Amino acid sequence: MKIRILTIGQKMPAWVLTGFEDYFKRIQPFVQTQIIELPMAKRGKNDSEADILKYRQIEGDSILGQLKQGETLIALEVGGREFSTEKLAETMKSWMLEGNDVVLAIGGPDGHSEAVRKAAAWHWSLSKLTLPHPLVRVMLIEQLYRAMSINHNHPYHRAG
Repeated sequence: MKIRILTIGQKMPAWVLTGFEDYFKRIQPFVQTQIIELPMAKRGKNDSEADILKYRQIEGDSILGQLKQGETLIALEVGGREFSTEKLAETMKSWMLEGNDVVLAIGGPDGHSEAVRKAAAWHWSLSKLTLPHPLVRVMLIEQLYRAMSINHNHPYHRAG
């Protein structure tokens, strides 16, 4: 099993790079993980609804263009399913047993295109809160690492 994170947006602040890189290094012994940063569509100051739809489509096409045969796409978005860390650990264990390669897609500031939503096997929300785009990367990789630490009886996750 491999996990690929496809994320719209580049040039993250230093604190994001530092936080992400820490957990990214930690998770590698448990599961091969990769991040691919895709360019964000250029936005204007007074964008119309039509402009926003166009940006979503451009970014969605970029995400879908990265998918490889046999990968399971999971779209991260506010309206998706929420999991406890323990449920995420169970889910990741089943991915590994089934040998599924998983792609986790983080959309741009306007969310995912309809095409990405339709292509996704399911939709996952890290929180009901609207989170800053850069923070999602750090939270995602930390939760993936925490779930893998549960599955490998590593002391990082201590319930209670």
